[in-house]
Amino acid sequence: MAKLFTISQNRGVALILTILLMSLILFLSLYLLSFTLTEDRIAKSQSWGAKTYYLAEAGIQEMVWKLKNDAAYKQSFETDPGWIASFTRLNPFGSANGSYTVNITNGSLAHGTITSAGTIDLGGGKTSQRIVKTFVYRALGQSGVRDNVGFADGDINISYSKVNFHDGSAYSNNVFNVNGASTVNIDTDLNATGNYLKSQSSTVTIGGAIHAANYPPAAAAIPMPAADFDSASPNSLKNRAAIVYGQSQFDALMANNQNLTLPGPITYVDGDVELKGGQNLTVNGLLVMGRDLIVGHSLCRGWRCGRDSITVNHTIGQAAGLMAKRKINFEAWTGAINVNGAVYANDQLSVLSFPVGFSFNVTGGLIGRKLTITSVWQPLNINYNNDI
Repeated sequence: MAKLFTISQNRGVALILTILLMSLILFLSLYLLSFTLTEDRIAKSQSWGAKTYYLAEAGIQEMVWKLKNDAAYKQSFETDPGWIASFTRLNPFGSANGSYTVNITNGSLAHGTITSAGTIDLGGGKTSQRIVKTFVYRALGQSGVRDNVGFADGDINISYSKVNFHDGSAYSNNVFNVNGASTVNIDTDLNATGNYLKSQSSTVTIGGAIHAANYPPAAAAIPMPAADFDSASPNSLKNRAAIVYGQSQFDALMANNQNLTLPGPITYVDGDVELKGGQNLTVNGLLVMGRDLIVGHSLCRGWRCGRDSITVNHTIGQAAGLMAKRKINFEAWTGAINVNGAVYANDQLSVLSFPVGFSFNVTGGLIGRKLTITSVWQPLNINYNNDI
């Protein structure tokens, strides 16, 4: 009887182990299935998210196209500071491919915020949506910069720098911000449509008055002066230029001529211009870039190394200066900058980490969508000259 009991007991243990093992296998199978389904949902979510994001981006691009090519949109954008408009596009890329709704709200003349929401119906009461927002503006040129030797259509940010605005005012069509132990001298007025902000470690000397939102009355808005770079008009800068270079063509010219002089009156480069490797550029008149101007970003060009310098000479009755359709950057390996003319950037105008021991003098004015001056310990002198 004892033997039979032992066999029966062993069979009971085997049964329990079998049940436990099968339960474990079932649990692991269910976990693997759940994990696989979760990963599949995540992958589908990312896929739908990407599709709706690009739908929203398509809405942004259509609104930009309308601002450029639709006469009604263009006129309202440029003439109505409180203009609001919207439209919805259903299935722009074929049936059952979602939709986007786009609206634009002007904050001032030709300054608007575009918001685009892309939406795809996933069925079962579920939708995928992405929202994209961007800011757009157009330089109108309805007035000059008045007596403002430094002009920004957006913020002016000065950090850890010494800046002198001589014989004129400084203007920001938004916030005027001075911080980081900066020293700023403005011979006339400090003008901002937004707030004027100054850190305790900075010193700002103003010969005239402060006009800002937190020092009322705030400065009146001044539209950024427009420049026709490359339209079909005979008056565009490209069509008025004495010579037009391609980007690679002008870069090769600088590579072969470390000391390069441009005769003027207008030289146009259809693309970017980057000074590097100890380039010394003299401009007799106006140098216009179809894209960006970058100075002093790289120390060397091949075996040729050194700081990059620019001299611009002005002739009475002729245009003079540096103009870029997008950005102008003066960076760490910049040498002496002496410009008798206007420095105009249709986008960002930046002076970054300018070295001690080199002069930075502009007689005419600085004009940009935003003006950023950072780590300039050698005084940056901007001298107002209305004629130039």
